[in-house]
Amino acid sequence: MVSAAKKKIIGVYLAAGSSRRMGTAKQSLEMAEGVRLGGVALRQALHSELHSVVVVVRVGDPLDWLPKEAHMHILVGRCRIEICADAEYGMAHSLRTGIKVAEEMSAEGILVLLADQPFVDGQMLYRLTNTFNKESGYDYIASGDQGMPKPPVILGRGMWPAAAALEGDAGARSLFHLPAYRGQIVEEENQLKFMDVDTLDRYEQAKKVFSHKYM
Repeated sequence: MVSAAKKKIIGVYLAAGSSRRMGTAKQSLEMAEGVRLGGVALRQALHSELHSVVVVVRVGDPLDWLPKEAHMHILVGRCRIEICADAEYGMAHSLRTGIKVAEEMSAEGILVLLADQPFVDGQMLYRLTNTFNKESGYDYIASGDQGMPKPPVILGRGMWPAAAALEGDAGARSLFHLPAYRGQIVEEENQLKFMDVDTLDRYEQAKKVFSHKYM
């Protein structure tokens, strides 16, 4: 049996959040010595089978949180930094920036990742891209947390106009229930992978887990 051809999937790494609840730029917070929060999931994306990765940041980001590998990928064109001028209006605006780049690159799908999810791993990303690459005609593939779709998620081209029309902090998940779109949820057993660092308490928890898991 001939396997389905690989689709051109581009990572859209959303790192333009305002960190209002944290009171500091959380991407630059250290998870361990020399390891910044914003760079952890980005490393996983760069080590994956994604064609390339678009990192969406806000105006004035010093980019001190980028991992060393990112600079090499930037040099060869596999990773690019895109500034979202209106990032302060919410995540939907950052997503719109990523979609615009994906259209320019003639991608068939985008894998949307959040910079504050440090426990997303390569296996998780592979399962998503592999499911999207099957000849299934899916419009989206979402990670599943006990049946609830959560990021990372893949959005096919057919969903981009609707996703680009979202406003504020609305995420693409709001589109999944619409009858116009057909998708699949890829269930993840380990709920830790969905942990997002959006408070100082959560940061301390994540740092403790990270030190035991990776260091």
